[in-house]
Amino acid sequence: MSNPEKRPEILRIDHREPLPGYREPEGRWMRPYIALDGTWKCSLRRPLTHEQERAGLLYVVVALDLKSLKALMAHEDGKAARLAGRSGNGGPVGEGGPPEATAP
Repeated sequence: MSNPEKRPEILRIDHREPLPGYREPEGRWMRPYIALDGTWKCSLRRPLTHEQERAGLLYVVVALDLKSLKALMAHEDGKAARLAGRSGNGGPVGEGGPPEATAP
């Protein structure tokens, strides 16, 4: 009788859903911070996929000042966008491209 599944007045929230009032932060990057050694650091919100690691994307960027750090973050975002745009269309066979891309 104490099973919450059987009580209609109890609202069940799935564990994969965000809590009410919580919004997922926007962007790929967490908030930049100054490390103890005086450098600016910033890491991604989510881990890189295997494909992104093989393509050479960085999980953490480090710079001497905030302006340089933001430039590095923008550079990594550009690399990620090119990788996302390339996968699945236009590449050679074996990389998601059409068969005629490498046909003799």
